[in-house]
Amino acid sequence: MPAADDESRAVPEWYRTAKLGIFVHWGLYSVPGFADDPAGTYAGYLGDLMAMRDTSGRNPYAEWYFNSLRIPGSPTARHHAERYGAGSSYFDFQREFERNADSVDFTDWADAFAGFGAEYVVLVTRHLDGYPLWPTDVPNPRMPATYRSRRDLVGDLAAAVRARGLRMGLYYAGGTDWTFTDRPVRVMTDLMDQQSLGPEYALYAAAQWRELIERYSPSILWNDMGWPSENDTRQLFSDYYRAVPDGVVNDRWTQLKLPKSRLLRRLYLGFLGASLRFMAKTGRAIPIQAPANHFDIRTYEYEVPTTATGTWEVTRGLGNSFGYSAGEDATNTLTGDELVHLLVDVVARGGHLLINIGPDGHGHIPEVQLRPLQVMGGWLARHGDAVFGTEPWTTVEAETTAGDPVRFTRKGSKVHAIVLAPDLQGSIRIPGVAIPSGASAYHLGEIVPWRSDASGIEIDLPGSPPAPAQVITFDNPQA
Repeated sequence: MPAADDESRAVPEWYRTAKLGIFVHWGLYSVPGFADDPAGTYAGYLGDLMAMRDTSGRNPYAEWYFNSLRIPGSPTARHHAERYGAGSSYFDFQREFERNADSVDFTDWADAFAGFGAEYVVLVTRHLDGYPLWPTDVPNPRMPATYRSRRDLVGDLAAAVRARGLRMGLYYAGGTDWTFTDRPVRVMTDLMDQQSLGPEYALYAAAQWRELIERYSPSILWNDMGWPSENDTRQLFSDYYRAVPDGVVNDRWTQLKLPKSRLLRRLYLGFLGASLRFMAKTGRAIPIQAPANHFDIRTYEYEVPTTATGTWEVTRGLGNSFGYSAGEDATNTLTGDELVHLLVDVVARGGHLLINIGPDGHGHIPEVQLRPLQVMGGWLARHGDAVFGTEPWTTVEAETTAGDPVRFTRKGSKVHAIVLAPDLQGSIRIPGVAIPSGASAYHLGEIVPWRSDASGIEIDLPGSPPAPAQVITFDNPQA
C-alpha cells in the first residue's frame, strides 16, 4: 500500500468532471492487424480462459498477435505463414511500423480526439510484445538495444494532446512481457505463470515505469496485467504523486506470488487449474483477481456495472479488439447511436468511459472507427452539459411509456433526462419519476410545457431533429 497520505487522497477534480477519454492501442501488432476471432467477444474469451478451455484460435484481440503466433496451427500462425512467409518473425514488423510512424502527424490525432469530445487520452506505451513506443534508456536484457521506437511517439503525442488542452495518461503492461518468456498463453494458469517472471523482469519494469513518469509526467498511471511481486508499489505511487500531484492510478496492480521452485509452482498452478475447471463445470462463479490494495480508479472491461462504488471507468474497443483488426467491420463495431448510449449509461451510473481506437499500421484511424466517434462528438458539442461535470441523480434510469430508455444526470440545480431515442414529439411520459413542480423544462434550448402527478412526469415536445439521444433539462433553482 502507499503512504497513509496517499491512501486518503481525494480523486482530483479534473478527473471527476472529465467523463470521456480516448484509449490508443498502436504498435507492431497494428501492421498485420489480424485477430484469431474478429467476431468473438471479450466475455467469451475470458470465460474460456478462466474455465481452462484452450483458447488457441479464439482470441478477438489483435494486439495478442505475438502470443497467437507462438501457438502452432493457430489461425494467426497459418495467416502469418501465408501472408509473410514461414521464416518471418513478429519482430520483422518493427521496420515497417517505424517507417510509417515517422510520417504520422499527431496534431491530426489530437484534433480528432478533441473533436470527439474527449478530455483525456491514454496511450499504450508498451504492450505485452515488449516493444516500447519511446526511445527508452532502460535496456531490455533479452532483446537488442534497437528493439524500441526510434521516434519518441509517447512524447510527440503527449505534446500534441496537451496543446489541445487535453490530459495525457500512459498505459504500461507491467505484469508480464513476452520477450522474457517463450511460453504462449492458452489458459488462465499460463497467464498466471507469466505474471511471475522473476527479479530481472521486476527491475526492468519498475525502471521503465519510473522513466515514463520522469519524462512525461502522465496524468494517469494505467498499469495492466498485474505487477511483479518483487516490487513494492508503495514507493512508486508515492514518488508518482509527488511528481504529479493531481495524477490518478488505476487498479490493475495485483501482485501474484507463486512458489519460486519450478516443481512447487507447477503443482500449485495444476491445483488452481483443476479448481477452475471444476468451478466451470459445476456452474460456480469463477472469481476474478481482486484489484491492488491502493488505486484511484476501478476499471471494468467491456462491462457496465449496475452497482459500483468509488471512482470507476468502463473501457472497451469500438469493436471486439483494442488493437487494429482488419477483420472488423460495421457488423461488429458500435454505431454512433450505440456509442452515445453507452457513454450516457456509464455517466448516469457515476462512471467514466475510456473508449479505444486502434490505428492501423500506417497510423490511420479506420473509417469504421471514425464514424461512431464523430457522431458522438457532434452530439456532445450540443449536449455536453448533460455529461461533463455531472453526477448521478437520485434516479439513475427509467423508461418512457413508449419503451424508450431514459438516463438521468445532475449538475447544480439542473437535472437532465436523457432519452435514448433518435426523435421525440408530442407527449412524452416517464413513470416513476418526481421533479419539483417549480422547475422549468428545456428541450433544444426552448422552454417546453410539462406536468407531474403521483405516477410520474409528462413533457410536451415539438418535433425534434434526429439525434442519438434527446435531452430534456429541468432547472429548479431550489434544488
